[in-house]
Amino acid sequence: MGLKGRCQVRTKKLHAMKKFLSVVATAALSLFAYAQNTDAPMATLQHGDQTRVWMGSDAFVRAYEAAADSADIITLSSGYFNVPGTLSKSFWLYGAGCEDDPLTGTKATVLNGLSFRPADITNEDGETVKAGRKVNGLHLEGISASQLLFEDNSWTAVENLTIAKCKVTGMMRFYIPTKNVTIRQSIIARGINTNMQYTNYFHTNLLVTNTYLGSGIERAESESSIHVDHCIIRGSLPSTLCTNSILYSPLNSGSTSKNNIFIGQTSIGSGVQGSNNWTNVANAGVYAAEGEDGTYAENKTFELKYPKKYVGTDGTEIGLHGGNYPWNKIPCTPRIMESNIDTKTSADGKLKVSIKVEAQTKD
Repeated sequence: MGLKGRCQVRTKKLHAMKKFLSVVATAALSLFAYAQNTDAPMATLQHGDQTRVWMGSDAFVRAYEAAADSADIITLSSGYFNVPGTLSKSFWLYGAGCEDDPLTGTKATVLNGLSFRPADITNEDGETVKAGRKVNGLHLEGISASQLLFEDNSWTAVENLTIAKCKVTGMMRFYIPTKNVTIRQSIIARGINTNMQYTNYFHTNLLVTNTYLGSGIERAESESSIHVDHCIIRGSLPSTLCTNSILYSPLNSGSTSKNNIFIGQTSIGSGVQGSNNWTNVANAGVYAAEGEDGTYAENKTFELKYPKKYVGTDGTEIGLHGGNYPWNKIPCTPRIMESNIDTKTSADGKLKVSIKVEAQTKD
């Protein structure tokens, strides 16, 4: 996606979020407060100017069933949610965060594995049209899931997908072609598998940025265009443009490596084009906090010990804290910071509610 297209998507997102803030503030804040105070999971669905609310562990399922095929916004509170079966709608999904926030007391939004597949539809003649409805424009943010799976066997691509500030405790799998996919500020514990069951699945403009990969990226076709930037990668990568990252393995032949730190590796890899890389660097010389070794834990910051020494191609520090999306796990969605609800209604049946709301406005 070009700069103009990304700006249009960003503008659309900001307009929708402003509308969402207004709707939630006037229609559903007391229910959010109830969910926060009672630990009852809650989902809201924004469809245009209309907002609907569901409570309980099946709240996400009910909101998804009621959502349109695209452009609707589902927002989940903290807590554990049951998930629908296979998802095919191109909605926006926001959670309260992918991990518990000790500073605010906000708990994570936790889901079981999510599976997406383009939907078959029936035409006017009653015939099944394979992948008649594409997954296009999906946005996932601020959730923790055991796995993310995108699959199809009809060669239909998932397009214009953004995964931001999410945590995948298992593996992310793309068993489908992709186009214009961005994964940013996320934790993928077991890495990304891009081609297990099928061959010739190409990935066009796949960007993984400011993300922790507990393993690498597996099985991508060499014709795919993949850019890994400002990441920590504890596994191997396919033929990739890799920049401004911290790696624990050499790159595969055909890759391009610029301004990367290679931990304990004497080579950037055979058949790799490279410039301004650092090889054979010890863990002790990379991270500012004592004891950090590049493995993931919620309390680790992964800040560099020498940020002015390890400078990337864009003039910012290498690793998670540089680049266009510095490390930040707080989702861009309203969060209840304080709430006070009377236990009894007034004589006219009204319930007094006092709420303090904070929205993260920066990516």
